Amino acid sequence: MIAQAQRRHSLLIVDDEPFVKKTIRLLLRDHYETFDAQDGFEALETVRSRSIDLVLMDVILPGMDGLKTLEKIREVDGDMGVIMISACDSAQKAVAALRMGAYDYITKPFNNDDLLSTIKRCSERLNLENEVEYLKEELQTRSEYGDIISKSPKMKKVFELIKAVSNTSSSVLITGESGTGKELVARAIQSMGGRKNKPFVAVNCGAVPSELMESELFGHEKGAFTGAYTRKIGKFEYADGGTVFLDEVSTLPMHLQIKLLRVLQEKSFERVGSNIPIKVDIRVIAATNVDLENEVRKGNFREDLYYRLKVVPIKLPPLRERKEDIPLLVRHFLERHSGKCNKTIPGIKPDALAALCEYSWPGNVRELENFIELLVVLAKDGRVISYEDLPVFPIDTKGHSLKENINFREACRSFERHYIVGVLNKTNWNRLEAAKKMKVHRNTLLMKMKSLGIE
Repeated sequence: MIAQAQRRHSLLIVDDEPFVKKTIRLLLRDHYETFDAQDGFEALETVRSRSIDLVLMDVILPGMDGLKTLEKIREVDGDMGVIMISACDSAQKAVAALRMGAYDYITKPFNNDDLLSTIKRCSERLNLENEVEYLKEELQTRSEYGDIISKSPKMKKVFELIKAVSNTSSSVLITGESGTGKELVARAIQSMGGRKNKPFVAVNCGAVPSELMESELFGHEKGAFTGAYTRKIGKFEYADGGTVFLDEVSTLPMHLQIKLLRVLQEKSFERVGSNIPIKVDIRVIAATNVDLENEVRKGNFREDLYYRLKVVPIKLPPLRERKEDIPLLVRHFLERHSGKCNKTIPGIKPDALAALCEYSWPGNVRELENFIELLVVLAKDGRVISYEDLPVFPIDTKGHSLKENINFREACRSFERHYIVGVLNKTNWNRLEAAKKMKVHRNTLLMKMKSLGIE
C-alpha cells in the first residue's frame, strides 16, 4: 500500500537562532527533507508555497509568536504535524499549543535522541492517519464496483444504473469518450448480477478484420470456407449463460448488424456454413465512443439495432468533468505500477497533484494511468514524486501542458527524457535496440540517459 510505505517527510524548522536551525538540519538531513524559516511570517509563506508535512517551531519568535503562527498554519492545513520548541520559562505557552492542536513539544536545550524520537512518532502518526483515510476512500469508492474508483456525483448516477440493471437481462449501451472505462462498467454489471459466475466475453469489433468478424462472433463449420479445417465455436456460443461485451460496436459491417439484431430478438443464430439454429442465453452489452444516433441518420448503423442495444443507456463522463476523482486514481495507479516496477513510491506532493488535477486529460482515465506509469518508471525508488518530476509533455488538444511557465531548455530536456523512456519501453529496455530505433550510437544513448537521470 502506498500510504504504508516508508515516506521521506518534508520538515520545516522555524527558529530565529541560525545555530539552532543548522544543528537541527544536520541532525535530520538523512531522514527528512528540511526547510527553514526565521519567523512566523516566513513560515506561513513556506507552508503555502511548498509541500510541508511536519513543522518544528519555536514558541518565541520575532514579530508573530509561535502560537499565532500555529493558528495560521492550522487555517492553511489542519492535518499538518506541528511540534513546538519551548524554553523552560515558556512551558505554559507550549501547553497552550497542545490545546490548539500541536502534536507535542520539547524543551531547550533538547537532547538529540529525544528530538528524533518525538519527530519520528509524529511522522508515524501522519502515516497512520493517511493510511486510514486512504482505506476509507478505497472502501467507499471501490466497494462492489470492481476497479471503478470514483466519488464523483456524476459517477454515482452511473453506479445507480449499474446496480439497477445488473440483475436483469436487458441490453445495455455504454457511451463515452475513449479511455473513460466502458469495459470496467460492463464487467461491474456482470459481476453484480446473477451471471457473475458465467463467462464474460469481450470483443473489440474495431480490432477484428470485417471478413473474419462473422466467424469470430458466430463460429463456423468445418469446410465452410477455404481454411476452415475444423469447426470453430464463436463468441456468442462460448458466452452462453453469461455476457458478451461488444466494444466499438459502431464499426460492425451492415450484414453483421442484421445477424446481431436477430440474436437480440430471438436469442439464436447459425454458425457460418450451417442452417441449424443455436439457442443461447446471453446478455449483450455494447459500447461506443461515437454518436450512434448520428450514425443512424447517416445510414451507417441500423435504427432498429440501435434501439435494441439502447434499452438501458449509460453515458460515462470524461475525466475533466470528474476531477475530484483524480487524486484517488493517482494513488491507485501509483500503487499498481509501483508493484509492477518493484518500487516503493510513497506518494505524490500536493503541487504535483495540483498540476495533474488542472490538466484536461483528453485521453481520460487511460491517459492518466499511462502517465502515472511513466512517472513510476522515471522515479527513484523510495522518493515522493514532486512537481519537478513531471514531464512538460503531454500537451492536450487545447495546447495545455502539465507544466506552465517553462523555458525552452527545460522543455527540450523534458521532451528528450519522455521520448527516450518511450523508446526504451517499446524495446523492453534493450539499450542497443533502442539506439538503433533512435538512429544514434549506443554510447550517445547511454550518455543521454546519464545526463537525464534515466536509470
